[in-house]
Amino acid sequence: MTSKALKTVLPVLFLLGALPAAAEVTAIRADGRLTLTNGLIEAVIDANGDVVSFRDLRGTPTELIQNGQKLYWDANAEALGTTASPPPKKGYYRPSPADTSVELVTATAALADVKISSGPSEHFPFRAERHYVMKDGLPGLYAYVVFRHPADLPAARLWQTRFVFRTSPQVFNAWSISRNTLIRIPRAEVTQKLMDATFRLADGTVKTKYLNSVYWGDVPAYGTLSVEPGQSRGLWMIEPSPEYHNGGPIKQGQTVHDDVLLRVLQSSHFGAKSVDVQAGEAWSKVYGPFLIYANQATTPGRLWFDIDRQLAAEKAQWPYAFVSAPEYARTRGTLTGEVRLNGAAAGKSRVVLSDPGAVWSDSGKGYNYWGEVYADGQFRIEGIAPGTYALSVTGADQPNDLSGRTVTISAGAQDTGTIFWQKESHGKTLWQLGTFDRQAAEFRNGDAARGYQMFTLYPQQFPNDVDYTIGRSVAARDWNYAHWSWYMTDPAWHLRFKAAPQAGKGTLTIGIASAQPATAQAQKCEAVLGKTCAAKPAKLTDVRVALNGQEIGAIRLPKTGTAGYRGGVQDQNYNVLTFTFDASLLKAENDLTFRHADGQVFDPALIRAAESAAADDDQAPGSAAPGQVMYDAIKLDVQ
Repeated sequence: MTSKALKTVLPVLFLLGALPAAAEVTAIRADGRLTLTNGLIEAVIDANGDVVSFRDLRGTPTELIQNGQKLYWDANAEALGTTASPPPKKGYYRPSPADTSVELVTATAALADVKISSGPSEHFPFRAERHYVMKDGLPGLYAYVVFRHPADLPAARLWQTRFVFRTSPQVFNAWSISRNTLIRIPRAEVTQKLMDATFRLADGTVKTKYLNSVYWGDVPAYGTLSVEPGQSRGLWMIEPSPEYHNGGPIKQGQTVHDDVLLRVLQSSHFGAKSVDVQAGEAWSKVYGPFLIYANQATTPGRLWFDIDRQLAAEKAQWPYAFVSAPEYARTRGTLTGEVRLNGAAAGKSRVVLSDPGAVWSDSGKGYNYWGEVYADGQFRIEGIAPGTYALSVTGADQPNDLSGRTVTISAGAQDTGTIFWQKESHGKTLWQLGTFDRQAAEFRNGDAARGYQMFTLYPQQFPNDVDYTIGRSVAARDWNYAHWSWYMTDPAWHLRFKAAPQAGKGTLTIGIASAQPATAQAQKCEAVLGKTCAAKPAKLTDVRVALNGQEIGAIRLPKTGTAGYRGGVQDQNYNVLTFTFDASLLKAENDLTFRHADGQVFDPALIRAAESAAADDDQAPGSAAPGQVMYDAIKLDVQ
């Protein structure tokens, strides 16, 4: 039966098998809703394309959606030009029945595919096509969305798109973002809003949606759990491929918070880039599919055992045969090769495929793929959609990536041969603090940076500020992951080392994982209703670098993202600075200092809640946090 016939014959009834023994898919359209069930899960979709009921039918049927809530999709987008009316707050686009159609495009005993079409609108210059797919024998629902921007639509920007599942607090009481992580959902009374989705509770604790942020490429499954003695239940997001996320392997984002289970597909958090499409440009992209999966077991460990099994099954099926969008690549390629760094295997590095003409960490208009370079220098990347990609190599303790290459992928296997990479050298290395890996995780608190207002630990941990000696101090104990602009006794951090006085040139190489100016960034200028305004220049960090009292450089960078106040050890934007100096400045005993020129003495009165909107997006500075610089690694060479 065609989708056109489905629209004209109401109600339409598909009874395709016995329930629940055969676990075949049935679809019933009645009262403006479409109900899918396979004997394991029942999902009810309304005229807006939202899932308003998601029931686990095994045992006692249990509603997994919060009363009065739903599983919905939305986007943050904007038209890049003059519009007749002011845009909605933060560019939110949430479809309504007036601009949405719901079609059952496939209905068999094995599978039901629901297509929901929305847009475009004045402030959402895209056509969005959502799909929910139910298969027989599987306790879950697949979801994906296709964005299309035909050439006749105006220039547009997409900041974020996501699916949001409002979970039932009567059912679920814990989160799990890894096998070894089980966090009870805070239920104490909220006494104060601190910033966006961040609240102080009556028991003195703080709950924030940023606590459970992860690197999406490293966490293909996470969930909301019900944990009771002898009985556990899970509702999970399972992602067999992260190819559609923007930002590549270092893209961070949210997973679970409060009674919310998220699958964010594109976002600008941590300084990541939006998707910008020009007027006259045709663009499309498939975000997903991913699987919303429900399971039951006696313990959380057994839930995870089942998740490992299901994830392996989903990866084995990728690319999915059921995807009906023509843009989805059903045939894929595999890329192999070898990377050698100064003739040796380039271990502890990654090969990244990304949008041509862009830095891989900014990539998002197309698809991204990456693979580890193993100890023998070999790499293998599977499941690549055919096309042309920029090829980069990152890691191997190198400050700068190998870039500037492209590769065209076709169906089947192909090999790049050997990629030769030269180490960056500025002479003999006297010492190095940290590893050039784009993040400050190896330093103190780097393993706990997701916490709220991490800078409040500094006064107790470093009452005399950071004073580090090469060869004696320990990085994980004596060098903080973030150099806050608030200080205790000295706005300068000291890095002491021994060296022999010598002639020649010294080079100090500094990798910066994150930068946040010490005071609020200049106010963003926005054009509203055709009016224009002059934007003020963004404020920069101002960290003076001096060797034995003589300044050799300054770290002046704009805001790179939100790691400092959103809980992270890096932003998407990475910077490498090199300062050269006369090596005669070196002495037997040396003091290299990093001084915040605009630092403030740490005062408890400075610790206050951010304004309620202070951290709602990456344009806002987060008024309760000091400025900071996160050092990835620091290296001193002489020649």
